[in-house]
Amino acid sequence: MNFCKKNYIRILGICGSLFLQADTIEIGGCATVRSSEPQGCSSDSLLNTQSSLFQVEDENRTKTSSKMNITESLVSVPVTHEKQELQIERNVIDATQSCPPFCIQPMRIAGVETVAELETLAFIATLKEKKPQLLVDARSSDFYRKSTIPGAINIPYTMLRNESKYQKEVLTLLGGKQSSKGWYFKNIQTLLIFGNGAKDIQASSAIKTLLFLGYPENKILYYRGGVESWENLGLTLY
Repeated sequence: MNFCKKNYIRILGICGSLFLQADTIEIGGCATVRSSEPQGCSSDSLLNTQSSLFQVEDENRTKTSSKMNITESLVSVPVTHEKQELQIERNVIDATQSCPPFCIQPMRIAGVETVAELETLAFIATLKEKKPQLLVDARSSDFYRKSTIPGAINIPYTMLRNESKYQKEVLTLLGGKQSSKGWYFKNIQTLLIFGNGAKDIQASSAIKTLLFLGYPENKILYYRGGVESWENLGLTLY
């Protein structure tokens, strides 16, 4: 169950029919509708409607877009394309974001295996078998309460830091044992860790901290796409 419901419009069909689906939103144009019935539209009017929508979107993008780093140390990448010298840069719509912290995360972190949606679904399917494994949402509790991938438990990445009063408790629950020389991990949980998405540091920070403390690489999986990719593909959120 996703706690947030949004009004939406879906536009389907080309060349003759325009299908509009709306929830509590009135749509003007060829016809004002509030249902999923096809409405007749000429090709010209459809193209004009799409053109005006794209123009408004471009205008908004121009007004609010800004440049930010790709990673903390990477600003741009030079490339020659069709005899022109170009710079691959990162343009974002939300001008309040900056890198860091909203930097693009690497596909792999040390020797940790990176997985996608199908591998994550296969992992979730085995949770009911009561194997020593956990699906971990490494985001803050506020994000977790809003929506998460079903089956996930919340271990905010901040709880794993050395300065956190919860670090010992969390690592112990994962199967770790503390000694005078540090942490020892043997009979431990396999963790599949995710955050918001490819520009979110929460999952990657949690993984890097666990590795630093000695958690084995082969006991961690990284779902880099996170909640954003999961939702974009239409998969269920709780």
